[in-house]
Amino acid sequence: MAWVDLLASSDLREGQRTVVTAEGRALAVARVNGIAYAIDNVCPHHNGELGRGDLQGHHLYCPLHAWCFDVRNGIAFFPQGARVECFDVKEENGRIYARRRVTPASAAGPRTP
Repeated sequence: MAWVDLLASSDLREGQRTVVTAEGRALAVARVNGIAYAIDNVCPHHNGELGRGDLQGHHLYCPLHAWCFDVRNGIAFFPQGARVECFDVKEENGRIYARRRVTPASAAGPRTP
């Protein structure tokens, strides 16, 4: 899983959120308490752009119907049970990078019967 360059660190100020496209996929990127986070930009409810919603602490609200996702893990605060994909993020040499998170199931590869 390769790291993908998203944007310059200086382009994401504290408490700010933005939308970037990386490898054909839109990501919502936010900075909270000095740390950059990236989640899927599309709300599973009605495809609202999460990166255009309000950011309150670690909670990013969909601008359409206020579904709320934690940028640290992609899990919804409201409604419970909803989630969006969350990405690993790192900052190096003044740039923000992201990659798909490796889960234990995906790290093991496909399961065979």
